[in-house]
Amino acid sequence: MQFIKKVNQINNTDIISGNFSIYSISANHSYITPPSTHVRYATEHKNDRIIYIASGKATFDMYNNKPVIAESGSIVYIPYNIAYKADWTEGEKGEVYSINFVMADVNGYQINLCSEICKFEECNKRMMESLFIECYKTFYDANYAHIIKCKYLLYKMLYVIISMQEKSGNSKIGKAIKFLELNYLSDVSIKDLADMCNLGECMFRRYFKEETGLSPLKYRNKLRIMHAYDILTNEPFSVAEVMEITGFYDASYFNKTFKLYIGKSPSECRHKNE
Repeated sequence: MQFIKKVNQINNTDIISGNFSIYSISANHSYITPPSTHVRYATEHKNDRIIYIASGKATFDMYNNKPVIAESGSIVYIPYNIAYKADWTEGEKGEVYSINFVMADVNGYQINLCSEICKFEECNKRMMESLFIECYKTFYDANYAHIIKCKYLLYKMLYVIISMQEKSGNSKIGKAIKFLELNYLSDVSIKDLADMCNLGECMFRRYFKEETGLSPLKYRNKLRIMHAYDILTNEPFSVAEVMEITGFYDASYFNKTFKLYIGKSPSECRHKNE
């Protein structure tokens, strides 16, 4: 099955309603000796990844001025096709369990939990740790129907994560974020977004920056850049054409913003697929 990339959505309704499937899965266990820095470009990973930090401390940075700090017991989610770096600071040796997977909706569009790296705080960490370890052992034991069992364990993890998020979700700007996720090519005003959330413009900007790490404009532009990346790597359009399609009119600003979020220039991504 060939997957088509779909716009990332926060609290994806396909996942919440169960209208999705897991099409590939693998598990890994590794140790990291600090100090250590791992850099990944957007083009280097096509799978989502969920991580359990058994020991150590790491900072995951998507270059959005809102790094995610993960310590022992943390559960971190990394969506596919994003540029980021992971820094392991001085101190205790790191131990990590990770699960790599691909999710798609009923139409074959690849989907994910959210569009940025996030840490889940509300889960039962002891239970989640046991699920990670069991999934890793099951994957490498490779007994009869082991992939089915791994998928079952991942479904269970996702259920726990989504259930806890629903219980603790109190986003004041959720409606605006969901609107931008679906309408990022439109030029909606800050006032309109603030009105959706029953907030004044100043308070809306403040809450938006606190929750996403970006201004509303930069958040919308990031979504446009992700769309531009999808077009460049899958369609025979020029960089100038993609820039116009995605609502950018300054080549220098487009190139700079693209490299910030993808890790490479537009021409580098396009040439790779020519």
